[in-house]
Amino acid sequence: MMPKSRTTVSLLLLPLVLWLPCLPHILGQNVVPFEYHDYSQVTQVLREFHQNYSDITHLYSIGQSVQGRELWVIAISDNPTVHEVGEPEVQYVGNIHGNEVIGKELLLHLLEHLAGGYGKNGTISSYLNTTRVHILPAMNPDGLQGSLEGDCYSSIGRENARSYDLNRNFPDKFEVNTQPIQPETQAIMNWTRSIPFSLSAIFHGGAVVANYPWDNTPLGQNGPSIYSRSPDDDIYRHLALTYSENHGTMHQGDICSGDFFEDGISNGADWYPLRGGMQDWVYIHGECLTVTLEVSCCKYPTQDQLGDHWTQNKNSLIELLLQVHRGIKGQVFINGTDVPVSEATVTIGDRDNTFHTTSDGEFWRILVPGQYSVTVSKAGFSSETRTVIVPGNLTFSAVIEDFYLVENGTSSAPNASVPSLTFIITSTLICLLKVKTVF
Repeated sequence: MMPKSRTTVSLLLLPLVLWLPCLPHILGQNVVPFEYHDYSQVTQVLREFHQNYSDITHLYSIGQSVQGRELWVIAISDNPTVHEVGEPEVQYVGNIHGNEVIGKELLLHLLEHLAGGYGKNGTISSYLNTTRVHILPAMNPDGLQGSLEGDCYSSIGRENARSYDLNRNFPDKFEVNTQPIQPETQAIMNWTRSIPFSLSAIFHGGAVVANYPWDNTPLGQNGPSIYSRSPDDDIYRHLALTYSENHGTMHQGDICSGDFFEDGISNGADWYPLRGGMQDWVYIHGECLTVTLEVSCCKYPTQDQLGDHWTQNKNSLIELLLQVHRGIKGQVFINGTDVPVSEATVTIGDRDNTFHTTSDGEFWRILVPGQYSVTVSKAGFSSETRTVIVPGNLTFSAVIEDFYLVENGTSSAPNASVPSLTFIITSTLICLLKVKTVF
């Protein structure tokens, strides 16, 4: 029989032992265990994060799946409920294929890392004070519910509840996609058009590689695997290498049996062409630089491997986020006023693509270090071209270049922010005359 004193101590400690698992939540902290989360558990985790970090998170739904599950997104920033003028927006999407689950878990741990580090880690704090990140852990929750742990190779759970592959369901640049748009796809399209995202990443499984546009070619999905170069190929290679080189093993290129990717990156169509991919659509119609990240050889590895996957991907996830502040940004105004010009066209050098300003006249573009010719134009205005130098160092703001467009039929008056040279010289002469008079 246990001595009475020891029994008493054990009974006194029992309530403490029972409370310990709940302690982080009592203290307003989240601890995401390295365990798989089904749809209801993902929902609960996101709600708890929003409750415990309500000042820096915003939980919202962008729509519903075929079976009526909410497509939850959590935004994290110092001002998470609104877009702040001049601040870039980032989109991270997991679980587009329901049976490719590592991305979903990585995004939950990333959320924990960002929320827990705000106000304590200088880099995280500065980043969230200048950026808003939107995390959608599970784009295909219906497929997730039918997937099986330990199933590395089958397609069980890959598609949505209507048996459509959501990464073949978007309108395509190179050929007509006859598939009916699914609710999950439409939700992504509406969401992407409603927020001016500058950077997006989509998480997959079944390989370990950072993949970038184009996913298709002029020869179509049934054509050969060839390099399909986008106008921003240099930027895309930089983004892909940023993820690969900061990953624990991806940069080695031969992690999964049967695959080899030099430096751990690949052009999409050079790997294999596909019609209706999400990254090409977001790049074109969201005017957002988008990469696809394959983060596990096994699509649904056993739960005991989750900690290792977080360790391998943690630095890559953060370094890719930071790239949204590399390049240029600014606003476009009517010359001589503070009135923004929306839907102005921005062109970088001779790149065969353009992007457009927001309702506040904002624009952003990630660019690798170098010198660029930037042209802003809009019907009814004279265009303006500047030479902009993008430095190699990375801070929490891209190079800021505001443009002032002169309306056709009006005189070229000094813009609202930069006084003319004549004004400067005249003001200086008047000042000198006054000084001479005084003395």
